[in-house]
Amino acid sequence: MTNALHGAVAALAADLGGISHDADPQRLAVASRDYYWFSPILAAELDGLTAELIVTPRDQDEALKTLALCARHRVPITARGCGTGTFGQAVPLAGGVILDTTALDRLVWVGGAGRGAAVRAEAGMPLDRLDEELRQSGRELRMHPSTKRGATLGGFIAGGHAGVGSVQWGILRDRGNILGLKLATVEETPRILEIRGNDLPTVHHAYGVNGLILEVEMPLAAALPWRDVIVTFADFMDAARFGWALASADGIAKKLVAPIAAPLARHFHELTSAIGGAHAVLAMVAEEGGEALRALADEHGGRLVFDHAEGGFRDRPLYEYTWGHTTLAVKNDVPEATYLICIFRGADPLEQVRAVHQQFGAEAPLHLEYKRINGELAVEGVPVIRYTGPEQIERLTQGFESLGVKVANPHTYFLQNGGMHKIDAAQIAFKRAADPYGLMNPGKIAGVDEVAGAPGGAGHLRASGWAY
Repeated sequence: MTNALHGAVAALAADLGGISHDADPQRLAVASRDYYWFSPILAAELDGLTAELIVTPRDQDEALKTLALCARHRVPITARGCGTGTFGQAVPLAGGVILDTTALDRLVWVGGAGRGAAVRAEAGMPLDRLDEELRQSGRELRMHPSTKRGATLGGFIAGGHAGVGSVQWGILRDRGNILGLKLATVEETPRILEIRGNDLPTVHHAYGVNGLILEVEMPLAAALPWRDVIVTFADFMDAARFGWALASADGIAKKLVAPIAAPLARHFHELTSAIGGAHAVLAMVAEEGGEALRALADEHGGRLVFDHAEGGFRDRPLYEYTWGHTTLAVKNDVPEATYLICIFRGADPLEQVRAVHQQFGAEAPLHLEYKRINGELAVEGVPVIRYTGPEQIERLTQGFESLGVKVANPHTYFLQNGGMHKIDAAQIAFKRAADPYGLMNPGKIAGVDEVAGAPGGAGHLRASGWAY
């Protein structure tokens, strides 16, 4: 931290008055981290970077005052929910302030019915609490991350892409899956903007670089009684084909379809007695779809080995073994493990899966997630590997791409270099209008607001990606 920034932070702290703030080194160290250590490349570069002050506004008025003071003193801001991202989104590259949003947790309103039901809540609302409150009135979130029990609504919107429910409803970016955002600009007199419609991509999955999200408006689905089920297979491609058939079965309401290769599933220790050494498809289906699922499993040669009400097995929902949790389970046993993120699309996604599994399955066993993108069923693949160096990542990426697979780069914190989000002139213009001093999470847009001396991430690694 420069002397000038140190002085600016000190002046800011003096001006905050009764707004809760904290400079405890241990708390700063925790609040300045997310799950970037999923990547050994990011772990080597981001370990030790911290903010100088944590500010925890108790309401939106205090949040706006904090933004105004940060603008006046030119202090960088990193907005943070619970820090469950995996790309270094919540790491303060330029120091300054961590703005903790978790006290902004008010349910603003719930309204409508059926397909017209919606909810509006503050950004710091915990997703598990929000979903539980909605279920009391017969509604639920369409989708949520596998970290639902430890994530906030605003964090999911600012850093998320898809999740549990995307097999039915598509990804967050698909039209209609986010309805509106209340955003505050970072100026001496912050402005309040209502972001809707075609403007939503300027803020969604933008790592909080375009202002502070205060409220989020989301559509809802009818709450259903969900079952956590596991179907096992002797052959991975049989598991993948069953997963595709289940994901395609429009008559079976579902929230999760995740085929996981045996070398990865063996790290699910609580489920070992059910899975054994087999390849497994972890799924969530509505209770009334159980009979149809069993028939489908029989057709594909699978064995239904696990069937519980959601969260009914040792109080842990099955989705906490899928999405990012699959990589986490492997890393808990193999600290040097890391991952790639792939998308299998086009005329024959399962043929792409087969080719990758056949050629690279021994080194990079696959974890698949079925999801819809713009109405098209696609397969997200997350190969988990024992990391040997960046040249391994480059070699695997080139190998996958040679088979027609698109690959994102989860080893960079640069927003556009990961391949899951594009940046155009309109978005850069919006960034500069909403954050004229470049204070919001600086350093996350390559070539636009890079922080002098910051390590850079592995943005140089190739990423064909699937941004649109």
